[in-house]
Amino acid sequence: MRNREQILAEFQNVPDNTLIMAGKLYREKFSGQMSEAAFMQAVSRLSKTGKIERLSKGIYCKPKKTRFGKILPSDREIADMFTSQNKGVIVGYVLFNSLGITTQIPKRIIAYSVLIEEKLKQIGNVTVQKYDLDYNKEEKAVICMMELLYHYREIQDINYSAFLRNMELFSKLYTEHAFEEVQKTIGYPKWTIAFLQEALNYYCVPNGLSRYLSSLSNYRIPKMEELYEAAQQ
Repeated sequence: MRNREQILAEFQNVPDNTLIMAGKLYREKFSGQMSEAAFMQAVSRLSKTGKIERLSKGIYCKPKKTRFGKILPSDREIADMFTSQNKGVIVGYVLFNSLGITTQIPKRIIAYSVLIEEKLKQIGNVTVQKYDLDYNKEEKAVICMMELLYHYREIQDINYSAFLRNMELFSKLYTEHAFEEVQKTIGYPKWTIAFLQEALNYYCVPNGLSRYLSSLSNYRIPKMEELYEAAQQ
């Protein structure tokens, strides 16, 4: 079987609209048979025939064929492929909307994932940022908390009741180890850590966040009592 046919067979053996990272496929199946340049050239030629579709540089899929023509994966399906099975997490307005914190419908999807090789990958309306984390339940809770706090001032049409309800829920999953891993990898600013400390202290969750902060700094964060007052208005 010629190399081109072997490459096509690899694409044909996966479910329709499954994303395939060309670089990863080359290293796993073809590095002993041809150069990477020859492999990429063969993949590019296949995409020009329409048998596979190029979604972004180095990312392809076998399109789903219907009587109406080819159907490519939706933005949400693409994001889910990068975040399912503890491989990542969707953040931004998709997260805020899903939690009931805003009614704003996002045009773009932002995801953190371990699956991409570059620091940043743009696939249509999906932006994927690479962060090497375990994405277990505790780490996801920390990421969601930190994203809510970091973007607090810019969330449009914010529902304070939903914001506080989710903060209390996430605080119950908080662990120091998960925070340390997330902070080491993503690196949220100190004022966001101070905001997290304010929330955890309010919900009586033990934490050692003071070691990340300076007692001489005024981080200008809202007080939890102020947020609860806003939720009652």
